[in-house]
This record gives sequence, C-alpha cells and structure tokens, in this order.
Amino acid sequence: MRPTSSHRSSSELRPASVPLINLSRSPSPYSRKRPPSALPSEEEDNDEDDEDEDEDAFEHILAGRPLVGRDTYPAWLKWFHNGRLGNFLFGTSWGWQIYVVLLSLTVGGSCLGLVLLNRLILWTGVYKFPYPLTLTLLQLLINHLLLIVAASLTRLAARPLTALGLSCTIAPTRQSRSPHLGGFRASAADKHGSSWSQMLKRLGSGNAGIAGGGILEFNLKTALQVLPLAVVFFAKVLLSNLSFAYVQLPMYLLARIGIVPLSLLLTASLTRTSHSVATLSSTLTATLNLLIATSRSGVRVTWEGIVAGVFSSLFVALYPIFLLRTHRKLVSSLIPQGDLLTGFPPSPPLNPFSDQSSNNNHGNKEDTRATWQLMHYTSLLCISIILPIVFISGEIGNISRNCYILDLPFFWFITSANALVAWLVFCSTLLLTKATSPLAATFLFVPRSALQLMILSDFKMPVYSWVGVGMCLLASVWFLYVRRVEWGGGGSGGGFAANGTTTGRAAAAAGRRRWRT
Repeated sequence: MRPTSSHRSSSELRPASVPLINLSRSPSPYSRKRPPSALPSEEEDNDEDDEDEDEDAFEHILAGRPLVGRDTYPAWLKWFHNGRLGNFLFGTSWGWQIYVVLLSLTVGGSCLGLVLLNRLILWTGVYKFPYPLTLTLLQLLINHLLLIVAASLTRLAARPLTALGLSCTIAPTRQSRSPHLGGFRASAADKHGSSWSQMLKRLGSGNAGIAGGGILEFNLKTALQVLPLAVVFFAKVLLSNLSFAYVQLPMYLLARIGIVPLSLLLTASLTRTSHSVATLSSTLTATLNLLIATSRSGVRVTWEGIVAGVFSSLFVALYPIFLLRTHRKLVSSLIPQGDLLTGFPPSPPLNPFSDQSSNNNHGNKEDTRATWQLMHYTSLLCISIILPIVFISGEIGNISRNCYILDLPFFWFITSANALVAWLVFCSTLLLTKATSPLAATFLFVPRSALQLMILSDFKMPVYSWVGVGMCLLASVWFLYVRRVEWGGGGSGGGFAANGTTTGRAAAAAGRRRWRT
C-alpha cells in the first residue's frame, strides 16, 4: 500500500509535460514542392484535395493581405502620397517646366486682372475712386492680412503638404535663432512694462504671424537688409497706380515700354549676365512691335502720368534683381557660419521644397524661412512708408468730403478682389523670379500688355495695331524657345529648365544651379 500511495503522490506532484512546439497541422503560406517519389497514393487523394483547397484559399487571403503593406491607392491618387508630386515638379525636367509655365500663367493672369480692376476702381463712373495713394495703402494692408492667413493655412495643412512633397512651403512656426534681435523681441527684458508694451511684446512673440516671430515681428538687422527691396517695390506699385490713374491704357503702356530694355541693361551691369544674340533679338523685336501696337493719335496725355510711367519702368526692371539679392542675403544670414563656406547657401536636394531625410537639409529650411521673412518685412516696411505719405498728401480729407461710396458693399468687394489679385502678383512674382531669372520675370510684361491692349480695346484696333500685337506674340514665343534651348544646352542666364531628354541627375543639377543663382 505504501509504495502505491507514494507512486501516486509522486505522479500527482510531477508537472505535466508541455510541448514547446505546437504539433497541430497548420497550412503554410508558401506552396509545397514535393519530389516525384513523394506523390500521394490513391487512398490519400481525397484528403490531399481537401487540404490543397484549404491551402489555396489561405494563399489567396495572404496574397490579398501581404505581410508588408502595399499601396492600394488608384493610379491618380499616388501623385498625392509619399512626396511624388513635389519630386516630379522639382526633381524632373518636365516637372520643372510645368512648374515654370504654371507660375508664368499665374503672374500674367494676375497682372491682367489687376489692371482690369484698377481701371474699374480708378476710372469707372459710379464706383470711381480716383485716389491712387489710398488705393495703394488699401492694397498693401489687405496684402499683409492675406500673408498672415496664408502662413496660418500652411501650418494647418502641414501634413497634406508633407505628403505632397511640398513641406518646405510651410511657414516657420518659430522665430529664427539669431543672436542679434531687435525691435519688439529685443526689448522684452522688462516684464513690468506698461499694458501697451506688454501687448506689443505678445504680438511680437509666439508662433503666429508670417515668418514665425509673431504678427508684429521686427528684427532691425533683417529690416535693414530688406529696406532697399521694400523701397523699390513701394515705388513700383505707387508709380504704376499713379500713371494708370492719370493716363489712358495705350499711353500707360507706351510710358512703360522701356521695361524690357532697362532689364537687359540692369541684368548685364548689376548681375554680370551675358545675353546671347538670340535673346537680345527676340526681346527687342517684341518690344518694338508692342510700341507699334500701342501708338495712338488724339489721346489725352498728362505729364504726371507720363513721368510716373517712365520712372515706374525703372523700378519694375530693378525689382526682380533686388528680389534675388535680398533673398540671397537673408539665406546667407540664416545659415550658421560654419556651414557657409562660399557666397551662396548650400545647394538643396533634388526637390527644393522637400524636407526629406537629408542630413544636410538646412538649406531648404533657411530658404523657406528667408522667403517668408522677405514677404513679411517687404509688406510691413511698405505700409510704414506709405502711411505718412497718404496723410501728408491730403487724400484722406478729400475722401471724407467728396467720396460717398464707402458704405457700399460692392465697392469693398471690388477693392478686396483688387487686393487679392495684387497679393497673387506679389507671391507669384517672387516664386517665378527664383525659379527662372529677372529677365524672364520682367519679359512677361510684353505679351501681357499685348493681351491687355486687345481686351481693353474691345478687340477694336487699327490694322497696324493688330499687326504689332501679332508680331509681338510671335516674338514672345521666339523668346520662350530661345530661353528653353539655352537653358537645356547650358546657356548662361537661362529662364527655364533643361529639355525633356535631360536625365534626373542633370535636372537636379539644373535646379540647384537655378536656386543658387
């Protein structure tokens, strides 16, 4: 009895053996390959057929749900994921050309719409508002407000823009880490100031605003760098509005006919750009034909409009040159000194707007921050310059006594639409100048003026004007072809990307060269 009880107690205390491997049959996700000698017998056919059907069904499920996830998007949706759209636009030659064409159409269409709205506001009967200085101030104020809205929208849409490959279009969320800060940021040492100073400090700090430093961000060093550009831009806009307010459209275009020749001279002297014979021939031919098309007899002419138009031509030609110079200075000032070995910022990767996985991608971030800073300080300084001029000119008093349309909603609608189109011109001109060259950005004046002349004349022009417009448009196509060929062949001062046969590496080098120069 004792041995039996001891045997039972020992067997009860002994733990049950647990197999480490599950011996239950489970179908393999891979098809089994058997040698010919291992073929099943006839008795096993039924069982093997059932097992094969189970395995086929399981393999079908695994094929639909692989271990590594696949992209299940439609073909057209793949352009909006993994940065494919941005890589195509900025990393391939055809994409770069499409990008430049879109910018050119945006600039040309916006300028055409701006002229139409300016004519509606400054010349049209019931809603006539013949105060160009105040109109310019309203344009600049609404332009600055739209810049703040656009920067906020890019921050809110950060994830979709990153998926598109356009992450470097996102406005910065913080102010740059610069040891030299001025303005409201530099004066934030005292916490016990007045309520007004505290409010200004809050508006000048934080992650709001356009360039990441607050709505009233102001850095004295950056402002001094942008000040020449702001003066040129302010003179360009103000003189253009003054000229258009005092003369009719043909004389307005005729007074500004020297924009392209001045651009050729200034780019050759200030930027040391050598223009080819084909470039000179196409640009001057287009300009001369535009001169023929705009010539009229018996048109009212005032010396104020002519003088303003001539001087505005100079500032229009200077604006793209100062734009690139100021942007280059801002980028250089934002890059750490240890990384800046040459006069140019580090070249961006294949996609200038992509923030993708590069250990040396600070060039993109600095380029984006410099772009937003340039727009912020240019707009802010222009408002500061024109505000006292409007009060000194006496237009405010004349408006309060003689203007009776300020309470009409349609007036503010067309004024807001005018400012919106002016904002499009401001932003797209900056992007187009960076993408091409100052001459290419300035030359758009010629075909745009030819189209304006046809539209605003209700397509009722003399025969010589039609001939001039036609030859002007043909010369513009010639200029487009010349610039494309020169850029594709490595010509100097190109306006477009390489031709369609250029490889991806050559297109990337072309994009880097254009973004550096």
